[in-house]
Amino acid sequence: MHKSLFKPTLAALFAAGALLVALVPAASAAAPSKVDGAPTITASSPTGYYIWRDDGFHLRTHGPGAQHDFDAVLRTRGVFENVDVVKLEDGDSVDVVKGGHELRIHFRTFDATDGVNFTIRDGEKLRLNLRLDDKPAATNEIFLGPKGRHPKHNPFTIKL
Repeated sequence: MHKSLFKPTLAALFAAGALLVALVPAASAAAPSKVDGAPTITASSPTGYYIWRDDGFHLRTHGPGAQHDFDAVLRTRGVFENVDVVKLEDGDSVDVVKGGHELRIHFRTFDATDGVNFTIRDGEKLRLNLRLDDKPAATNEIFLGPKGRHPKHNPFTIKL
């Protein structure tokens, strides 16, 4: 390549790459309104994660039938507070680690619903990495807000 064309071409490639990096996080973040309000979870609801927000955040795992293992790591630059567990059994755990910036969840759920409620102080985003039965949860196994919308990706981010 001719030396005089190299610098403009390289600059254009860097600019395109920077634009792509800038757009990707915005496309993978769920708007707060999509998670506002509780879903309806019944005995016949599909296996998966149910996540919503009202006065705080709520995460439920629902696993009708055989046992399912749910493992999740939630992260924020803020601090997890007011962590309260719901219907946990032996072997289930919820731990706040890394100075309050990370919430780790392990639930064994079968024919029931397990969960955790929490608030986040001074955070702008909540990053969720959800696993179901030792593999990343499929997006159609993640239900957000009252309409049960699915994120585009897993892991994904919710703006606070």
